[in-house]
Amino acid sequence: MKTTTFDTIVDPWTRVWAALTLLTALAILSATPAVAQISIEAAPDVLARTDEIIQDVVPLIHESDSEQARRIFADALRQQQHAHQLLSNARPGFAMTVSMRAREAARQAERIARGSLNYEERVRNYLDRLIDRYEQVKDRAQETGNEQAMRFVREAEALYHRAREQYRQTHYQQAFALLQSAETQLNRAARLLFESGDAERLEHELDRTAELIALAADRLDDVNDPALSDLLGRAEEVLGRARSALADQQPLMTLRFTRQARDLAQRVLRQLGPAPDADSVSTQIEHFDEQVSRVADQVIESGDQDALRLLGRARDMRDQAQDALNNGNLERSLRQIRTALNMLRQAAERTR
Repeated sequence: MKTTTFDTIVDPWTRVWAALTLLTALAILSATPAVAQISIEAAPDVLARTDEIIQDVVPLIHESDSEQARRIFADALRQQQHAHQLLSNARPGFAMTVSMRAREAARQAERIARGSLNYEERVRNYLDRLIDRYEQVKDRAQETGNEQAMRFVREAEALYHRAREQYRQTHYQQAFALLQSAETQLNRAARLLFESGDAERLEHELDRTAELIALAADRLDDVNDPALSDLLGRAEEVLGRARSALADQQPLMTLRFTRQARDLAQRVLRQLGPAPDADSVSTQIEHFDEQVSRVADQVIESGDQDALRLLGRARDMRDQAQDALNNGNLERSLRQIRTALNMLRQAAERTR
């Protein structure tokens, strides 16, 4: 019977690899003095680089307020302190090994801190956003007396408060997950309300927002402000998303997009300033008429051709403002009479 030895069952490639490994080890051992010298020379630089990395991470750790990141970073500090002690005790090899561990711990703390910052901001925004939707759905459920919807609302409220507690304890990922669960419960409540006839109310909210966007578009007409135009374009785009969400029977998403579109339109209107009324525009036109006779005599006497041209353009603009006022276009009328007054002022200044 043939005897099976260890050599016969070991893969030939394994034997080759073992031989190469042995040769490599012998080569390293034969060069030990040189390697030791390199270690001694490199160790201070390695530790100094770790010190720099740790120092860079300090502000982020303080900013994130993550307990997990703080614990890992404290461990990195302890390991780096130990590395410096090893180096001072003439053990450069061990010092570098421990310092590299400290460096990796610092970088791990940095990753967690950055992640917690992202989650912290996301959770903070989520908390603010979800409370508005909660109030909307709760009020509607109470108005309709839908007990099943109210049950979902109460479950969402409990999850929301748990999320706030987790947020206070800097457990941001757990808080985020709880908020997602709370939003799911609100979605269930909103869908029940939608199926029981709330779609009409959502349609009304969409129509009101569309009217607000149309008003902002009218006031923005002929105003050369690309930033406001882009803002209004975003409002129209978000309103389109709200309509799509309503078509897909996603009531909570419809409310969210409708609110966003309305906020964008209101931002445009606020930056445009208060809307003019007919009396205020008429007052501006009357003010022009009071000033023009005096300025006209002054300009004609001066004989300044540029001033005469400005005076003529101001009068034409005044007539256009009156026509716009008569047609109910108050925004255009106000812009035109303001331009007319500005031209009149320039004409007067040229002849002083």
